[in-house]
Amino acid sequence: MQRLQLDPEEKITRKEYLKRKKKQASGLKTRSKITYIIIGLMALLSIYVFTQFYVYSKANNFKYVAGDDVEKQEVFNVYYVLEGYTYNPVYSLNTIHSNGFNDKTLYYNSGLTDVQVGKEYVYGVKNDGIYRLKKGTKELETLIEKDVSKYTVIDSKIYYITKKEGKLGIIDLPTKEIKVLDISGVCEVIADENNLFLVQDKKTKKILIRCDKDGGNSKELVTNENVSYIIQSTDKIFFVNKKDGSKIYSINKTGENLQKVDDISSVSDKGSMKEIDGKKYMFVSENFLYYINVSDNNTLWKINIDNKEKEKVISVSVEILQNVNNTVFYKVKDEMGAYLYNYDTKFMSQVTKRKIKEFIVDPYEKVVVDTTNSSGLVKN
Repeated sequence: MQRLQLDPEEKITRKEYLKRKKKQASGLKTRSKITYIIIGLMALLSIYVFTQFYVYSKANNFKYVAGDDVEKQEVFNVYYVLEGYTYNPVYSLNTIHSNGFNDKTLYYNSGLTDVQVGKEYVYGVKNDGIYRLKKGTKELETLIEKDVSKYTVIDSKIYYITKKEGKLGIIDLPTKEIKVLDISGVCEVIADENNLFLVQDKKTKKILIRCDKDGGNSKELVTNENVSYIIQSTDKIFFVNKKDGSKIYSINKTGENLQKVDDISSVSDKGSMKEIDGKKYMFVSENFLYYINVSDNNTLWKINIDNKEKEKVISVSVEILQNVNNTVFYKVKDEMGAYLYNYDTKFMSQVTKRKIKEFIVDPYEKVVVDTTNSSGLVKN
């Protein structure tokens, strides 16, 4: 207990002294009660904040959401490029399961962008060269050192476009043999079992051509429109026509039946095709064409190819997307993170909330989730 403070000249009786000490003790007891109450309230507040944070951190994980749709949802491995916060961004290659667990860095400061996946390797562009990283390792291998604008991995080959002349190059992955075809002005390339389909820049417009996989038997399919980018279904090529206000058109792979799908518009290039990859903006599933609708703030829509009925699928501005087994993985424009939406079950979840630059879902690597033991899982 504190000592009783008296003035230097003050004199009091023993009775007065005891009276003041009793009053002092009563005041200290009152202050102590207030202190304990404040401490108790702070403790309760801390517990509440911690509980809310815990609940929030679990809210977007399959494990903590009940329902058959969660159990039906396939889990994939997602590779993503994490952009640093510096003036000159440092790009690191990371991976996370699509249920939000097992988030980890594969290769810090890898410098890889435009990441794509094959059965055994992860591919990317660095300093205008193509590199690959064997899955499960940190073995970064150079496939071609320079002069690469963009590329696509199709089966056992990489088709790439040279930066200087826009020529089409082919890397045979088993042998690593490189061949550059005598086709210039190429902006985009896709392939099916038999043919390559190329967007070729003719200076005043871009046309669509088809050729054999070795570059022979070239045929112009679309010449009087202005082709922005292309995707394919089993028997059709779909493209955005800049000549007609970025409306979506289709043509049979045989070169017949060129037509406007409907009065709908999607994303188009702004003059350069380097950053344009058609499958990041449109895809065909069953009898529906899914597309980013620029007329509705870049939300995701679908249209029935036969009867032209349209429906909004995702009501936020989609920047890029990828379709894997009836699930759309997408990045929201001007926001961090990535999400998934199963358009059959209507199940939606956040994959990660980190500041990603791009992502690619690995369709070859399906993750088996152990629902009986989650001790080894790591949440992003």
